[in-house]
Amino acid sequence: MVLALTLAWIGQTLMAVEVETPVSSPAVTRPGSSPTVFATATPLVKVPQPTPTPSATHTPAGPTATLTQTATPTPTPTPTLNLATCNASGCGSKAVALPTVVLTPDLFLRETPATRRRCPECPHNEIFSDSELNTLLAANPATLARLRQIALSQETYQLTPGVVYLVFNNVHHIVIDLQESGYTLRNIIPNTSKRGTLITPSYCMSPESLVVTTADYHGLNGSNKTETGRDLFFHLGRAALYQRNGRFNIDVIRTRPAWDKTTIAWGGGPIFLWHGRYNYNPEQEWFDHENLEHYRTTRWTKLSAAISKDRKYLFISASYGLTLKEHAQNIIDLGQKWGIQVDRAMRFDGSESAYIAIRLGDYMVPVLNLEEPLIVNCFAVERSK
Repeated sequence: MVLALTLAWIGQTLMAVEVETPVSSPAVTRPGSSPTVFATATPLVKVPQPTPTPSATHTPAGPTATLTQTATPTPTPTPTLNLATCNASGCGSKAVALPTVVLTPDLFLRETPATRRRCPECPHNEIFSDSELNTLLAANPATLARLRQIALSQETYQLTPGVVYLVFNNVHHIVIDLQESGYTLRNIIPNTSKRGTLITPSYCMSPESLVVTTADYHGLNGSNKTETGRDLFFHLGRAALYQRNGRFNIDVIRTRPAWDKTTIAWGGGPIFLWHGRYNYNPEQEWFDHENLEHYRTTRWTKLSAAISKDRKYLFISASYGLTLKEHAQNIIDLGQKWGIQVDRAMRFDGSESAYIAIRLGDYMVPVLNLEEPLIVNCFAVERSK
């Protein structure tokens, strides 16, 4: 009897035991529909058109799964450079004399005076009249010859202390010492009721202009804030070059509180340099597949912003004839020559919308041999008043 009861109790116990199986954690996904986009037209050299980009993506209502904001890397010491002593071989004592290079088509260098685009519907420059802008941009032969000499010299041309222009292996670079004073960085956007109003780069010119370039894509759908604090748009799915707590960075800002702490921002993307290496779209930015492929593979003109690991130096770079990976390697190589570890980089608008002009004497000279484009905002460097 006792034996029978014992066996019955053991059987009930075995039936009551549950086998525990591992449960896979669900993947975190962004809720809501995919962002609406416009198709990207293949750039045509003969008939330039504005580069289309995806339309704005609105934040879905209700709780939203967001990625954790990437922490800024711990700065590593790099030299405080006098950029005016640098050339294509190095800085200071490492800047050995170099020969003048041969002009090639891939330099895409302007050799004739720039002509302003006719755009009656575009907002007018708030400082200069049309005739004054024509004069400012109509570089004389001596100035164009000076541009050619600078571009082929492999030497830096100082626009103001802490801001230099250099051509390194056929890529145009503006290098900015972010610790220097005497200049102001601006995000110039027309003060209109319609976000994404088209302008020409000459809209961004002023008597203090040192550098004027293209910035965000058509539609102005990235995260953009002017230096005066005017908040145009916040896109939690795309990268921006921005300043927060006095420090510049390139990243995707994921939350409104983090965005509210920025003092200036230029939208763009995708990121293509991450932790000092070529890494395309590591933050899975909200661009459609067609645009992502075009930005990655096209050899047409491209413009980008890159920042050093210690956040002391900013590179604005323009190239023609390179893939994005080759463009990235050029920036890395220049940084290594100067003892600067370039950490992150992102695209600005490019193709027929690429534009970069520098101050040469009395003139603002577009260095790329392209028609003045239609754009939505400018990255600008100006002398401080």
